Amino acid sequence: MKELKRTWIHLALLLVAAVLAYVQSRPKDAADKPLAPGELELWKAKPEDVSRIAFEDDKKRVVLEKQSDKVGLWYLGKVEPLEAAAKPDPEGAAAPKTAVEAATFASASVAKELVKSLSTLRAKRSFGPIGDERMKEFGFDKPEGTLRVTVAGKERALLVGAATAGSSTRYVRDLESRAVYVIDGSSMSDLKAGTARLAERNQHEWKWNEPDSITIAAGGKSKRVVRSGTEGRRFWADANTADQNDETSGNWLSKLERLRPTTFLASLPAGATRVVRVDYRTGSDDKGFFELHYRSGEKESPFVVVTENLRLPAVVTRQSVGQLVDDLATLLPGAELPSIPKEEGPAPMAVPPSDAAPTASAAPAASASAAASAAPAASSDKGKAPPKKPGPSK
Repeated sequence: MKELKRTWIHLALLLVAAVLAYVQSRPKDAADKPLAPGELELWKAKPEDVSRIAFEDDKKRVVLEKQSDKVGLWYLGKVEPLEAAAKPDPEGAAAPKTAVEAATFASASVAKELVKSLSTLRAKRSFGPIGDERMKEFGFDKPEGTLRVTVAGKERALLVGAATAGSSTRYVRDLESRAVYVIDGSSMSDLKAGTARLAERNQHEWKWNEPDSITIAAGGKSKRVVRSGTEGRRFWADANTADQNDETSGNWLSKLERLRPTTFLASLPAGATRVVRVDYRTGSDDKGFFELHYRSGEKESPFVVVTENLRLPAVVTRQSVGQLVDDLATLLPGAELPSIPKEEGPAPMAVPPSDAAPTASAAPAASASAAASAAPAASSDKGKAPPKKPGPSK
């Protein structure tokens, strides 16, 4: 009986070892997977070897350039309208307005996935070099644009043609070898969309349940809250009373999490005032930070946020951040907060002054009297232009 038990234990250990060996041997990245039948690699490199990606069509150029800081790799993005898209008419007519606006943005998580897919580019099929007489057959007579990827210091350029029938793949032509390939077209779609797809929208790359302590500071006052409670019922508590749910801080932080940038600025405007700073920690390690700044004199979008993941100052809407600012006085009593005017609504309609407002009982009588006196005047003035109505008093 003991021998049988020992045999089963050995078999179980062998099975566990075999599973671990299989998991370790599996490719960790798509670039490490074996080539499928018919596939070939146009180039192969590591994501960190990609220093620049650009996509250009007839209206704009979208560029991603590799940057690095203490947090890690990120990409500076630019959308550049092309002058050819707004050339004046030869006969002197005004230049047509282009829908493309110049923009600068930061991209981290989205750009990393894009770079990973383009660092090693695989083609699903090759047609070899083609002559100019076959350009129309693959959509190169009216191309979607040109993709340029700088890998390990060398630029690779592909002319992007038509989409293949019933598929998300596209025909591309290597501008150096003139060979035509079929590749996945998702990267071109992301680049063509510009800021809508590529701009960073997440304040942080980590998940919101990772920090276990947060410090909120504004106007010379600060407050530290810690994550407390039991599994399934976590809450934020004041560090001085860690067993009590601090609903005010928890609600404020929930609103903070939902903030999303709309556009980016190349730099923080001069004269911007910091309203609040939030620092996140896990144990003794810094996780990241959040800063909200106010731009005096900017009416539509006066608020700008900066975080370790956004890298560049990013504009947020007044509506999304208004309640956060209003609640700071309750969150940090005694804080000397900057004076921020409320959003101005439409001006009320002016009402002509009157000596005395009619009472409810007198109103119907006044209306009837006015109607009676107006009737003869209307008859005598028949055929004349009606008098102009007085406008609102200024």
